[in-house]
Amino acid sequence: MAETGGITKKEARRGLELFMETLIDYMSEHEKVMFNNFGRFEMKTLEGRKSRLPLGGECIIPEHKKMKFYPSRALSKKIEEMREEG
Repeated sequence: MAETGGITKKEARRGLELFMETLIDYMSEHEKVMFNNFGRFEMKTLEGRKSRLPLGGECIIPEHKKMKFYPSRALSKKIEEMREEG
């Protein structure tokens, strides 16, 4: 990121930190965050459910929130093109 943008590593790190802080702020308010030609982030509430433990038995996973990312068509297409090339 620093090389491509012609900035120092410290500036690139700070830019990434600011992006992450902003994303977390919006996600904590249950906002959708959309980036054109990239995708969107949004919070989803997952219902509680029963789960099996690897060594036997069951446990209850309580209802909780999870951040989800949905890639745009443009990003999905670019990734698919990269797979075909590689």
